[in-house]
Order: sequence, then structure tokens, then C-alpha cells
Amino acid sequence: MAIDNSFIIKKLQGLPEMFVIFSQSTKHPYVTCNEESFDDQIHIFSDAEAAHAYVVAKNEQEKIPVVSVRVAAEQFLHFYGTLYALGVNGVVLHDNDTETSLALEAIVHRRHNPDELPEKQRPVINPELMLTSLYFLQEMRRPVSEEEKEKADLRAMDEELVANLVRGRFLSGIIVDESEKDADSKAENPDGNTEDGNIEESKESEAEEEQPKKKNNIRVPYVNNQNGEMYQAIFTDGYELQRFDPKKRLRPVVVKFDDLEKFLVKDAKGFLLNPTSIALPLRREQLPAFKKRIDG
Repeated sequence: MAIDNSFIIKKLQGLPEMFVIFSQSTKHPYVTCNEESFDDQIHIFSDAEAAHAYVVAKNEQEKIPVVSVRVAAEQFLHFYGTLYALGVNGVVLHDNDTETSLALEAIVHRRHNPDELPEKQRPVINPELMLTSLYFLQEMRRPVSEEEKEKADLRAMDEELVANLVRGRFLSGIIVDESEKDADSKAENPDGNTEDGNIEESKESEAEEEQPKKKNNIRVPYVNNQNGEMYQAIFTDGYELQRFDPKKRLRPVVVKFDDLEKFLVKDAKGFLLNPTSIALPLRREQLPAFKKRIDG
């Protein structure tokens, strides 16, 4: 029998503020899978102290680096909208020592499903890729032993992540007018060095300012890691591009995975996917290796 959660939903929608658990490894909401429904859920608290207690327990007992982030009522609609791009379909509301699982669609209705739009009108989003990236990096970047990480079946996560990468369409940003000033966004960048077509663990570090790199008659944005290696920035969706370029100086360009290697500038070590959040490095030599793994 279906449970009527309309009262709980109205209470959630009427909160003056809420406290969302974010992963420090991905800079996105911390995602867990419901063991019964298999919904991909985030965790929201109505009380700041309860959220803090949850964070402490996760960090100290489970070695899962998370933080509590306050979201004001006027930001609710935008926040819920971003969850669709992450592939999240549920929310766990922690309120007065009770936990209630709610469908995201019941909280905020999605006006248009991008999959139902004509192909030319579909926005560039990669919810399956983002969701597998969140799960993978939440485990990969935990400060635990390699033996402990193996228990999470990272190999299967890696395989699914690569499959979603190869199927993906991505956004890049370009500057056509060379008289424009360089964009001044900053990002955190990982440093990876594998060559076997596997997604590597990343060590986050401070990055230099993003600079446009000239390719033919255009310039493309890139970031440098702590070793001075240059990575070209690409994005899974418009929201991630806007996070990187809030002043909207970059012109969006759609690039399929199969064309990424041709789009890469000569001096770049590879691409950095979503530099201001998951910061996932895709090295030049990995691109054909990923394709080979999936296509055989």
C-alpha cells in the first residue's frame, strides 16, 4: 500500500532553511542507495545540530568526508532542479529523529523530460555519468586503505563509469574574440597518471587560474594542476559550465566523446571533467583506451 507523504512534503517545502549533506570528494550532495527501493537519494536535515551530528559520525566512524551545507528557502527550487542533472531521484528527510524517504518528483515536478524532446532540442546533460561518478569518487577518495576500498567493488563502478563516459556528449567553452580578457575562474584539479584506460584516483590540489589556450582561431579554457600539467576543461552540463564560468565569458560548444581527442589542444595532458566539482581527469592516452574497453 502506498504511503501518503503529502504532509511531510509540505513541511519540507515550507522550511525556512534546510541543511544538505555534501560530499567533500565531489562538491555535490552525498548520495546513497536505498537498500529496498534502490532509489538514489540525498540527505536533508531540518535541524542544523542534527546535521552536524550526522557529519561527525560519517567522518569519524565511517571515514566518509562530508559537510553540512545550509540552503535557504529561496534557493530550494534551483537546488532541487540541479538534482535531476545528477541522476538523483530521491530525498531522505531527517526531521525530529525520524527519516522519511521521498521521491524527488513528488517534491518538485519536472516540467519537461529531456529524453522526450526532439534530439536537436535536448540540453546537454549526463545524469547517468554524474551519478556513477558520484558513487565512484565518494569511495575512491575516502581516506582508507586500498583493502577497505576493494570492498566497495570499485571495479564494477569503474566499468559503469567508463561506459557512461563513452556514451556521453559534453560541453566545452570557447573564446572566439581574442580581445576578450582571460576568464578568471579558479578550480581544484586532480593529478592522475595512469595509462591503462582505468579511471584513476585523484589527489586534489590548488590550481592556477584558468587560462584560454589558443586552438586554430579560437581559445579554449584550461587549468594547471600542482605539477604544472595542463588540462583542458569540459563539462557534463550547463550548470557545471556556469559554475566554472559564472560571468558567462565562454561560448558553449557540444563535443561527443568520439571527438574529444580531436578537440584536445597540443600541450594538454588531457581533459578535466567538471573542474569545480568532481574534477575528474581524463588523460589523452585514456580516451582511445576507454573506447576500446567498451567497443571491444
